[in-house]
Amino acid sequence: MPDSFELLQVNFFEHPFLRYADTRYFYPGVKEQRKVLSVANDFIYDNSDPSKNLGVFAGPSGGGKSMLAMKIAQTHYSAPNIGQTFGMYMNTNTLTEPRHFLMALIETLSLPSSRSNANRIDSIFERLQESNDQLLIVLDGPPVDQEYLTLLLEWSVENNKKIKTIIFLQDINNVTSNIGALSQFLGLYVPFRQPSQAELIDLLTYRMLSAGNLDPQSVISEDDLRELTTSHGSSISECLSAAADLLEVKRFKKWNI
Repeated sequence: MPDSFELLQVNFFEHPFLRYADTRYFYPGVKEQRKVLSVANDFIYDNSDPSKNLGVFAGPSGGGKSMLAMKIAQTHYSAPNIGQTFGMYMNTNTLTEPRHFLMALIETLSLPSSRSNANRIDSIFERLQESNDQLLIVLDGPPVDQEYLTLLLEWSVENNKKIKTIIFLQDINNVTSNIGALSQFLGLYVPFRQPSQAELIDLLTYRMLSAGNLDPQSVISEDDLRELTTSHGSSISECLSAAADLLEVKRFKKWNI
């Protein structure tokens, strides 16, 4: 039985209460996911046109948008003559007030708190002006409040694109209506397709290998995989959940024979 010190040494207690998926174990097994990460990387490093500091990715429901958004926000981007890039991820579906957006930015940049939204905006600008650091805002869903985001991007136009924003939207949404006047800053729009059945099968197989199942077909047969990926369309999240449910049923049957 390992003691507490040994558990600490292997980071067993690291992030014990995460309320979201852990991007450290994310691998972009779908080609379209790799494309999104590559295009986002190029956009973040591109400072050629400061007036185009907003990028939009539009993908299907269950296609992995949230995981991609978190991965991009948590990636450490570095380049010559550029300081640290501070990434902030926000699920706008849970955003209740505009001030929460500014408070999240303040926390991301480790700035003193303030009761005034105007002071919060000013402190963000001062922080970025004083260094070569940049701010990357990644929104998972349409921007609920566009006023403060517009102020930030307008400032970025005049300050060498120090603030960039990436928004992930469902492909069924009307991009123009979702970003409104922010379209003036739009420098990137990339729709990405649903994964193919073969990609979903490969993804499920990889997940089982990662979990220590060296012979995945002994756990879920090829026919089961095809049935799962057919009945649940191209939704990655639904296929993963269905596979987990199937494994649970098989485990229950095995121990209750």
